[in-house]
Amino acid sequence: MKIDFGNKNKKLLIIAVMLLIIGQSLIGSISLEVLFNLTALQIIFAGIFISVFVSFPMTTLSDTLRITKESFLKEIDYAEDIHKIHSLAVKVKKDGLLSIQSDIDREEDIFLKDGMILLNDYKKSEVIKDILQKDIESRETNLFKPYNVFKMISHVAPSLGLIGTLVGLIGLLSNINQPYEIMNNMAAALVSTLYGSLIANFIAVPIMVRIKEYIDKNVLRYNIITEGILLIAQNDSARNVFDKMNVMLKEGERLQYPGNGMNERNSQLHELKI
Repeated sequence: MKIDFGNKNKKLLIIAVMLLIIGQSLIGSISLEVLFNLTALQIIFAGIFISVFVSFPMTTLSDTLRITKESFLKEIDYAEDIHKIHSLAVKVKKDGLLSIQSDIDREEDIFLKDGMILLNDYKKSEVIKDILQKDIESRETNLFKPYNVFKMISHVAPSLGLIGTLVGLIGLLSNINQPYEIMNNMAAALVSTLYGSLIANFIAVPIMVRIKEYIDKNVLRYNIITEGILLIAQNDSARNVFDKMNVMLKEGERLQYPGNGMNERNSQLHELKI
């Protein structure tokens, strides 16, 4: 699938401009000395790390970093999968199922490789469907773990901001006769709430939405592959395999059939007559 770098660059430029506007409004309203309050930073970030490390195993946290990175950098290439499965369908029609063994050995994508192995093992289409659907459910569950991490951060960060506010107010009241300490504690109190809201609404929630979109794209890819494998198992024609996978894409993303569609359809009709 072709990546539109022009649109990506425009998007990044818009985000950068909006961040500059927000930064300018913050700095214009609050001095840098007050905005970067060490006490507030310690409460918010230490609290987030403690909450996350207590709640999730290290494997989930490492997967969160990996999947978050992939959601920004990795493009899901439906076209490659559709063309690859169409080629398998043509090969199976021509030379039989055993001919795809070399393709299985070369395939690097685990999900597609597992589907090809099931197909090559002569399992019934119902069995293949059941196995692949369970595989999709398991993969979807694993992909949702990073989503849950950021969901927790979006809930915890504002609460920690309120805790920072309470700590600042307690410090304010305990130093009521010391004007300098009153100002420091008041700054920590208010800035903590600001930090919590910014982390929740400008970092955690947007990343959650991005991960959810990445999950949806992966699940669609798995369903497209599953549909193609099942159609091959049912001995459907190569053209039908391609078309039924292709219509699962959005209308503007659908692919042009790579082969001579009329000849394949005539061949299919000839097979039916026989």
